[in-house]
Amino acid sequence: MGRELKRVPLNFDYEIGKIWKGYLPSMETFRTLFAEKYPYLNDYHCQSDICSKCEINNGECSESADYCLWYNENNKSKWFKEVPVGEGYQLWETTSEGSPQSPVFATIDELCEWCAKNATTFADCKTTKNEWKRMLTNGEEG
Repeated sequence: MGRELKRVPLNFDYEIGKIWKGYLPSMETFRTLFAEKYPYLNDYHCQSDICSKCEINNGECSESADYCLWYNENNKSKWFKEVPVGEGYQLWETTSEGSPQSPVFATIDELCEWCAKNATTFADCKTTKNEWKRMLTNGEEG
């Protein structure tokens, strides 16, 4: 579906549609954290350039590749930050790196009511409040 429920603080105020900063670090963040260990980062202009290192190494970008900044857990732990957890309910998209798609609501029912009027399940397809609730709670009562 490309959409998921996140439990965030009720006062969570992050711009709707903006990729969560903890999922997609800036090139400057990568340079600050890793340039001493990986001087090749100084030659790169954006995050997608980083994976050209993998092409040099036959596409071996993985958790086990020490040079991999995206998947190696030791490297990733230095820049990846999960969304803060709280009592609120918020719709997030997961098609790209992840971004909020709705305001934060106090209840799952309020969120699903908003989704029925304002959110899509795919492209321009919409669905009902009850179907949103089923999808976001995996059929469990929320």
